[in-house]
Amino acid sequence: MQTIVLKYGGSMKEDSTLLLEEVAYYAQRGVRFVIVHGGGPEVTHWLARLGHETEFVQGQRVTDEFSLQVVEMVLAGRVGKRIVRQLQQFGIEAISISGEDGPIIAATLYEEGLLGYVGQVETVNTSLLEVLLAAKIVPVLAPLGLDAAGQLYNINADFVAASLAGALRANAFILATDVSGVREHAQSAHTLDRLTADEALAMVHDGRAVGGMIPKLQAAVGAIAQGAKAAYVLDGQKADTLQRVLEDRAVGTRIMPSEMVRGGTDHA
Repeated sequence: MQTIVLKYGGSMKEDSTLLLEEVAYYAQRGVRFVIVHGGGPEVTHWLARLGHETEFVQGQRVTDEFSLQVVEMVLAGRVGKRIVRQLQQFGIEAISISGEDGPIIAATLYEEGLLGYVGQVETVNTSLLEVLLAAKIVPVLAPLGLDAAGQLYNINADFVAASLAGALRANAFILATDVSGVREHAQSAHTLDRLTADEALAMVHDGRAVGGMIPKLQAAVGAIAQGAKAAYVLDGQKADTLQRVLEDRAVGTRIMPSEMVRGGTDHA
């Protein structure tokens, strides 16, 4: 039985449901899915409507106490429920939860509070997810977590999804975005078909990866290091995306363990 952890990016358009249709199709055929969603643009939209200015440090949102309340309402409310409604329209059972339920995600403060109430994953408890998956229910999870004192934190969804992919020993960790994959460098139009984990980290360290691609590559490498078999950065708005992943065909950029390539055991 295959397990796929899907990071459903906040950049995905509401009316672009091809990927969710595929999730429903393969879930009905026994593939286990866990969806972790973003929603940064929608959080920014609602903060602006409420008259609250959004501050960013090095491209990351600063989450003060008011922003944290909006993050929880938007991600665990509007965004998660919308994805669940769409999945249910395609004929499968789904439930909107967050990392604070269970709790699934135990978190600690990120960088000594540099970004306010932003956390990082400390440990993962998959027992609640396993119960839902055994009941053939697709968990749709908002990237929130709790520390030992019960403090809520906003966490980067890429890293939450990566930690879950590792803990569940996922066959595939998919980072669904609105770009076709990882480009050779910021000015290149060429998308790389595959990278080893070492090559992906090298792109981060030497500056070829920029902006939002940096945490995606870090998350992909982290998922593999923690137990996922492969990771993909791909355009989630194209048809037959999951079919290509499940059939081991080329799609987006595949990141694989470096040891597989050195050992000659990669057959994709």
